[in-house]
Amino acid sequence: MPPQEKKPPNWRAWIIGGLAALAAVVCLQNSQQVSVEVLFASFSAPLIVILAVFLAIGALIGYAAPVLLRHRRAERAKSGAIDAKAIEQGKK
Repeated sequence: MPPQEKKPPNWRAWIIGGLAALAAVVCLQNSQQVSVEVLFASFSAPLIVILAVFLAIGALIGYAAPVLLRHRRAERAKSGAIDAKAIEQGKK
């Protein structure tokens, strides 16, 4: 039987898993009722719900921003506004 190759650990998965576990612990430890004012809206909800909502919003922004910027950069390169070779050199 051939020797099995050792795969390096997937650090991104471990970090995301650790952060998710930490976020779950923080949310579960904060169950008291709080009043929150965001811009012109004011509402009362358990802190666990507010933490989870704002955590989800932050994760969505953190995921969407690089994707949108990459798409916008590719569109500008395609239209000729940016030299495509310069973009490729920047990635290396």
